[in-house]
Parts: sequence; C-alpha cells; structure tokens
Amino acid sequence: MVTIKDSKPWIRLSWAILKWSTLLGFGLGFAASALSLVSGNTISINGTAIGGWTGVWIVTFACGLGGFLFGAIWALVFRAIAIASGR
Repeated sequence: MVTIKDSKPWIRLSWAILKWSTLLGFGLGFAASALSLVSGNTISINGTAIGGWTGVWIVTFACGLGGFLFGAIWALVFRAIAIASGR
C-alpha cells in the first residue's frame, strides 16, 4: 500500500513505465515497418526513399526512441511524486 512516507512503489513504477514504453515503441515500430516491407512499400523519411531492411531498422529505432522519450517523461513525473511523498 502506498502511503505518504513510502516512495519505493513510485520509483519502481517509473522504471517499469520507462522499460515497457521503450519496448512497446520498438515492437510497434518493427511490426509496422516489417508489414510495410512485406507489402512491397518503400519507407520514405523526409522525401528520401529507404528500401529493404535498412528502412525497417531505421523506423524501428525511431519508434523505440519515441517510446523511450515518452517513458522518460512519465518516469520523471513519477519520480517527482516519489520525492514529494518521501518528504
């Protein structure tokens, strides 16, 4: 049970959010770009056509980075709650 003086659950939650949002970003990026490759489409980034598995890995990395940044923002929010609850 989370009480006013207990900050450990918030810190554990912040690490879990960071981990799972990054993994979800990588998974969604890989699934979307791999399905695009299988259907015969070329991945276009800023007007530059990137074909084959190179495009798949670039999109996967970009979505994973987006998931990491999303998780980092929420991890900071939960860390702030942990600091506030520890006082």
